[in-house]
Amino acid sequence: MVLFTGKTVEEAIENGLKELNISRLKAHIKVVSREKKGFLGFGRKPAQVEIENISENIINKADRKAVRGVPDEINRQNAPVKSSLEDTVELGKVTSIIRELEEKGERIDDSVKEQLLESKKSPQTILQETGHINVLEVLSAEENQKNDKKETEAISIEEASKDVSNYISKIIYEMDLEATIDITHNNRQINLKIDTPDPGRVIGYHGKVLKSLQLLAQNYLHDHYSKTFSVTVNVHDYVEHRTKTLIDFSKKIAKRVLESGEQYEMNPMSNTERKIIHKTITAIEGVDSYSEGNDPNRYVVVAPSND
Repeated sequence: MVLFTGKTVEEAIENGLKELNISRLKAHIKVVSREKKGFLGFGRKPAQVEIENISENIINKADRKAVRGVPDEINRQNAPVKSSLEDTVELGKVTSIIRELEEKGERIDDSVKEQLLESKKSPQTILQETGHINVLEVLSAEENQKNDKKETEAISIEEASKDVSNYISKIIYEMDLEATIDITHNNRQINLKIDTPDPGRVIGYHGKVLKSLQLLAQNYLHDHYSKTFSVTVNVHDYVEHRTKTLIDFSKKIAKRVLESGEQYEMNPMSNTERKIIHKTITAIEGVDSYSEGNDPNRYVVVAPSND
């Protein structure tokens, strides 16, 4: 790890990430010491953090930690453990396929396993190229049976809540974070509140990591349960604070547009955040709002009303 300093812990982290030119998702961050203000200007000490670029770290076979949910024989292989959020999810899919095949008595060569774990190609493409056509047929039939079963069975909100919480917990574990998740639900709405001593890494720059977790959780629910279920993922009270910030910012921009008579284009934001902006602007006379552009660069425009 490399040591970085700053006036605050957050500043030290930002300095390190900037110098290493990596995102928080690709960094293992350890707080060495927090800043000390001192007394009358004496004894002041900067914050210190150690940052390691885990995307470039080749983990030794003897030092590697076992990945939860991965068969022991796969853990014993010398394939690198993927570290980004997207790769972590993909690794889980691949290892699940390998485990399913071996439970059915299918023989998968080590070379094929290595391709499945390391190649950028889809597992289906690799299996087809390596002659495992029968395996694809088995998986397809099994998946269809699972889907049919899920459509006919009544899935309880309690089961879905625990399942999606476990799914998000595994992702956070792969991010090398300590966290607990509090689950609440109402009708078909599931709420996951993450409590962690390092909320900044779960939230990410402008909430990007948290938005990714939200999207993954929603897709997981739709794929494994019902599309009528919805889920929100929150860290401490970030969502509430972010909502208040957007509302206050919308009112400020509306005032500026009313005074200048000129429209204002906001920065790109998610669909949920755009809805907050539109709802706030609707309640203000003299201004309108609309969205332009394509996701993920779709943004809100606030303009004087035509009335």
